[in-house]
Amino acid sequence: MIPAFHMPIWTISVSSPQMESNPGVYVWLDNITGHNYGDVEKVNLINDYLGKGHFSLEDGTLLSKMPDIAYGLMGAAVLIAIFGFRWMGWLWVIIFAGLMAYGITEALMWAYNYAQSLDPRTIVQLPEALSPSRPGSAEMLKVSATSWPFWGSAWIGLSLVAGIMVIWWDR
Repeated sequence: MIPAFHMPIWTISVSSPQMESNPGVYVWLDNITGHNYGDVEKVNLINDYLGKGHFSLEDGTLLSKMPDIAYGLMGAAVLIAIFGFRWMGWLWVIIFAGLMAYGITEALMWAYNYAQSLDPRTIVQLPEALSPSRPGSAEMLKVSATSWPFWGSAWIGLSLVAGIMVIWWDR
């Protein structure tokens, strides 16, 4: 695995006065892990309480395809660097930006479905739901959730900016 994949792109933390520790999850380019050991399971238990789905990679989301997309973009960048055609660089930037827009749209749609598709059999019926990929904090039933982009998101954005700058300066 490429080291760049080992940087979380998003973080979600959950806290409540009833909990001894505040669990959280990191969303990586190719995985979902806890801030500490067992945190994913703790967050999933809280999700059960609130009638939400679980964090997992088995649902066939875009997250499972991200490593292949990243490898493709890196391979294309190397080929462009070797051949040096400016139009190829601009094509790479357009494809990269399009994939970023697609990824953000998919993440927001997943978050909306995750937040709105509550289990009707749950004991607690929520008047409104928290979307985990919306930046910021929200509280429901004395459970606070905080969700923010993490360092991996900054590196993805910087990669696009660097690609644009290299092509622009190579005039």
